[in-house]
Amino acid sequence: MKLKLSHIVFFLFLSGSVLPQSEIPGLWLEKSLNYEIEKSNLQNPQSYFHSSLLPFLYTDSAFADSLSMPRALFPATFKAGNLRNSITFYPLLTLTAGYEWSDAPSFKGQLGGGLVFAASLGKRWEFYASAYFESINAPNYLQSYIDTNGVVPSMGRSYQGLMNSNFSRFDGFVRFWASRDVMFEAGIGKQFTGEGYRSLLWSDNAAPAPYFRFNVNLWHLNFSTTYTYMQDLSGDSAGEWQTAGKFIARHYLSWNISRTVEIGFFEAVVWQTRDENYYRGFDFNYLNPFAFYRPIEYSIGSADNALMGLNFKFDLAKSWTIYTQFMLDEFLLSEIKAGNGWWGNKFAFQAGVKINKPKSFYRFEFNLARPFTYSHGSVKQNYAYWRQPVAHQLGANFYEWLAELRFKLGKRGYLNNFLMYYTKGEDPPGEKLGGDINKPYTNPTNTYGNTIGQGNRRNVAFYRVQYNYLISPENNLNLIAGMQFRFENYLEKNNYSQMIYIGITTAIWNRYTEF
Repeated sequence: MKLKLSHIVFFLFLSGSVLPQSEIPGLWLEKSLNYEIEKSNLQNPQSYFHSSLLPFLYTDSAFADSLSMPRALFPATFKAGNLRNSITFYPLLTLTAGYEWSDAPSFKGQLGGGLVFAASLGKRWEFYASAYFESINAPNYLQSYIDTNGVVPSMGRSYQGLMNSNFSRFDGFVRFWASRDVMFEAGIGKQFTGEGYRSLLWSDNAAPAPYFRFNVNLWHLNFSTTYTYMQDLSGDSAGEWQTAGKFIARHYLSWNISRTVEIGFFEAVVWQTRDENYYRGFDFNYLNPFAFYRPIEYSIGSADNALMGLNFKFDLAKSWTIYTQFMLDEFLLSEIKAGNGWWGNKFAFQAGVKINKPKSFYRFEFNLARPFTYSHGSVKQNYAYWRQPVAHQLGANFYEWLAELRFKLGKRGYLNNFLMYYTKGEDPPGEKLGGDINKPYTNPTNTYGNTIGQGNRRNVAFYRVQYNYLISPENNLNLIAGMQFRFENYLEKNNYSQMIYIGITTAIWNRYTEF
């Protein structure tokens, strides 16, 4: 029996369910899409919009209906149903080619493809799933990172394939709205906390991970609690990668004091699922979504890794946003007052401003993290997943300055400029100076006198300019062309890399390759 499209539509009309097209961008973390959402909210503040918790939820504001997207040059999706019950499929595609001039010049490229499924069932149920596979021949600095860590940044575990490295990525969730303001969600994916290009609290830098999330809106408050299962990744004596499980529980309370001022309170705790003596699994002591983690950790006598943070933003003049973020990992007030560089005073700080105009976007941001921040006495309880930090990409022991300048060219074109400079202290062989969060912080080389950038200093300047031409907003399919320049000074040696590239890509994810 043949199943016709009319049968599918009729079935969906009666019972079944993707999200309306205007809602689909809200599922994505890709920054350029969220800049458009933020711009709409800044210029039309019709509700208390919690902009520090991503991906955005459609119910957070009226932004979706006000986005002005050009029509697709050709259909990129299959859709059936109506506004309440619908189903959508759309393809994922990456095909780029480039050439890198460096100490070892060569041709570079990416070849990837996948499929997305999204659906909604009535007012309460939403579904999303995607599968994506890619083979990549990365620039030399990036390929060196992949080979060393066994992971393609922001994507997943790497393995040998058609080009230098292959990876596969799977995302998905089932979301249930108990009411308009109470949501439960389970899936595999990413979240982001903050206003910056980077996040010092929780970012989408690492690969997608299994999670369960509870979110509630009440008055001017948004409260979210999330439980995530992650894995430590380390090499054994034979050079094979070994994994060990960990859980991370997170609370984030966002308070819109007014339509222009938002403050967020963050806390997280990390614990390993197994130690040398027993299998611990999920600790139900942390299950209460409204209890503070630090007192719980103290009451059960654990050595878990607890962190706390603060996020703040102020909107003004319908285009400016000033923001800051602070992460506190561990400290002693007496040691901070002494100002003697005690290794255990571990924190990170961010300050930035972004200007979101109708045809342009500007961002200027500064980040730092002291040595040993995000690390732990047990490497299985560090703030990382598969050797990738789940906060800032550089981990710890660094200063970073970055800028974004984005200009709209016509209805479909954008010119994106990204500039970054950082100084990071790397650990010399056999020493622990706080530059590698994948090392335990036990027996640090220096108890006192620790400063940011200590160790072997790596200084990197990075610039990328890229032109995007939007083919289809349905899956954010873009033609791209650009060039990037990278200069590195490390161990008294200078390394240069220049690359040009062109391609086509469905840009729904952030790929953090600027380091």
